[in-house]
Amino acid sequence: MTNAKRFKEIFVSQIDRPGAADLIAWLESTDFFTAPASTKHHGAFPSGLVGHSLNVYYELITRQNVGTPESRAVCALLHDICKADYYEPQDGGGYQVKDRFPFGHGEKSVFLISRFMRLTDEEALAIRWHMGAYDDAARGGSRTLSAAMAVSPLVYELHAADMRATQQEQRQEAGAENEQ
Repeated sequence: MTNAKRFKEIFVSQIDRPGAADLIAWLESTDFFTAPASTKHHGAFPSGLVGHSLNVYYELITRQNVGTPESRAVCALLHDICKADYYEPQDGGGYQVKDRFPFGHGEKSVFLISRFMRLTDEEALAIRWHMGAYDDAARGGSRTLSAAMAVSPLVYELHAADMRATQQEQRQEAGAENEQ
């Protein structure tokens, strides 16, 4: 089963709220299912983004102590939808950023999801702050990340799941390169 098919299967089985079908239809109209997850780090290859989203989902669903199963699916599967139609191939290989709507990272994902379906406050905070201390606002000295983590454990757990998935992906990709 392809990652795109698995993503859609999980999405439909776990997310049952008004607008979810429209959101998945929109994702299908973008390059979300074929896009890389980054330009040069984890998942910098076709379909890396959907693979990364699934890996975050697999990490987050193990955290039974936070959110509902639906909230964990929403946060994990959709945390990086800001990367749909975000990268373009470079001549000679690789990808470059082509951000046509520079709205931020986590906040852009919240905005895009909210065009189609409502998020709970907990989901919005978790997706907004999923970059943790790597978020530009946090690096600039904002104390809002700490406040968001105090409000909801899902904020930290999504960030931690994203980091665990990213580290595993980077190790796997490094291992694959070493085998070549």
